[in-house]
Amino acid sequence: MNVLLVRVDDRFIHGQILESWIPFLKAQSVVVANDALASDHFQKTIMSMAIPDRIALRIVTLDEVTCLAQDMDLDDKRTLVIVSSIRDAHALYSKGFRFLKLNLGNNKGTQASRQVSYSVWVDQDDVRMLKNLMDSGVDVSLQSVPRERLIDMKSLMDMVVS
Repeated sequence: MNVLLVRVDDRFIHGQILESWIPFLKAQSVVVANDALASDHFQKTIMSMAIPDRIALRIVTLDEVTCLAQDMDLDDKRTLVIVSSIRDAHALYSKGFRFLKLNLGNNKGTQASRQVSYSVWVDQDDVRMLKNLMDSGVDVSLQSVPRERLIDMKSLMDMVVS
């Protein structure tokens, strides 16, 4: 599996993914890594109907992602990986799933969060995990769709660290 991008987006598969990210990346496969979704047959069915047949789709738990290296259907395919949170992206990396680029597309906020873009909110735990990923060599950026200007998360770290 050739991981082009890991995207944080709690909406998983929707218009921006189908109409912008998949064509832009020339993705041949999409992996959605989410424990709750992986066990929800109804939601998995709906998402699989939205993806074109030419795109391989896997909806798996966070623990199952590392096993996808043995999935021959994904071998060398240009792959977009979607997770629902910064915490999940960090967990994947901590479990040994390596990636070079993390895109923050949509991350819900809480009372303790700060807004860093229209659709991305981070709290101090998120900031700590992002810093850890960046220190490990992962390029972290904010960008809703490819036609928008990419914002390097490093440029925003001073604003979000309290």
